[in-house]
Amino acid sequence: MPIRAGGTGELIYSQMGTRRVCGARSDDGSALAKGAEVVVTRYERGIAYVQLWSELSGELNEASTTGKSE
Repeated sequence: MPIRAGGTGELIYSQMGTRRVCGARSDDGSALAKGAEVVVTRYERGIAYVQLWSELSGELNEASTTGKSE
């Protein structure tokens, strides 16, 4: 299920071979498309807050090429 801007959607994942579902919101409040690859940045009150994997991996790649770490 997509996450609309400022809204809540669903995160579907597998844990120990069992399919699980929980509510999800974008960490920065932006919209996310259905099927987007995300990383859970925090989990509060049954809601997973997520960020796009491509955004996080880009930050990591930039830090490794510039020698900066955060």
